Amino acid sequence: MTALARGARDVAYQALAALADGRIDRLDEHLDRHAPDDGRDAGLARELALGAVRYQRLYDQIAARFLKPGPQPPPLLITLRLGCHQLFALDRVPPHAAVHETVEVLRATGHRKLVPVANAVMRRLSELRLETRTGEGPLGRISAEDQPTSAAVRHSIPDLLLDDLREALPGSEDDSLAALNILPHLCTRTRPGRPLPVGASILKRDGVLTWWDDPQEALRGPVADGVCVVQDAAQGEVVRLSAARPLDLVLDLCSAPGGKSVALADRGCRVIAADLSIVKLRAMKEPPLRLAQDGLVPALLPAFDVVLVDAPCSNTGVLARRPEARWRYDRTNLASLERLQYGLIRAGASLVAPGGRLVYSTCSLTRRENQGIAHRLDGWRLLGEQSTWPDAWRGGGYVAVLVRS
Repeated sequence: MTALARGARDVAYQALAALADGRIDRLDEHLDRHAPDDGRDAGLARELALGAVRYQRLYDQIAARFLKPGPQPPPLLITLRLGCHQLFALDRVPPHAAVHETVEVLRATGHRKLVPVANAVMRRLSELRLETRTGEGPLGRISAEDQPTSAAVRHSIPDLLLDDLREALPGSEDDSLAALNILPHLCTRTRPGRPLPVGASILKRDGVLTWWDDPQEALRGPVADGVCVVQDAAQGEVVRLSAARPLDLVLDLCSAPGGKSVALADRGCRVIAADLSIVKLRAMKEPPLRLAQDGLVPALLPAFDVVLVDAPCSNTGVLARRPEARWRYDRTNLASLERLQYGLIRAGASLVAPGGRLVYSTCSLTRRENQGIAHRLDGWRLLGEQSTWPDAWRGGGYVAVLVRS
């Protein structure tokens, strides 16, 4: 195994340690800041860290079979998760290399006393790995009799989340839950007046949307050149269903990082991008009119043709991209989110001009954060709504369009 590859494992370990210690709350942003210079190594570090968190509950359950009962040292758990992801999810990593490199991560991070335990557990785990893959993801390398019986454990989500999702599952339980962990292909939207992008890794097109097998080809090419912007297809549906017209005055109440504001501006709308975080607003290059304010008490008049409330949420529709979000899905956090979401939709409603539209959206899949908020706004009626389940081509989410009763 190359020194570069070992560096990727060290970066992944440090990212997971920072997440476990509460020093960071966004794994992807941390990995962007600390990515190795080599592009391939940066990709490996990202896959290892995101994958270890994405399948954390599954990996912990399998590893626990070969550990003494009781709490385990966090460095050991983190390292075994990284090792499991290499064994069961990354076909390009030979089992002996996964075992060796897992042990070396502990040595490199100063946890030599844990090396014998990790080595023994990894060797036992490698015996569970099927030589021939039978399906996608880590479960495709684990025999049916060795897989956990709980669907929540198999697909590595909290029990509460599974309970909340059951009424919304679009297909069989296993297929629907497996889709939560599929990272969608990067999607770009070609900006008005620009040519459609070309590239060796383009998978498909749909109008101005293009999907890429190699994200770096898109990011370093047409996105860097200003020809395209990154936009998930589900985000595009929010803009489309808003029915915003050229010259409409539009308020994006929770705008950062700005993708929907830019899409609305590209439709010819006059857009004000508002957000509580001035830091995030400064990071946005467009649209030109940005406003730092508390969305719950906006200092604006009811003059907007469209108000978009893209509310903070549990991110259950984008768990493949935001894997750490699943481990915050509990009753305390949900109660806080629901209060915030309802407060924001009420505040947004107060800013809609007569005859205007209120658009409420999330990247959540649960009814409590979607219909449970949009359907109980007094004095407003539903004009339309749409839910999307994540797959290989888009994230999941919800959008509702409301008008005054």
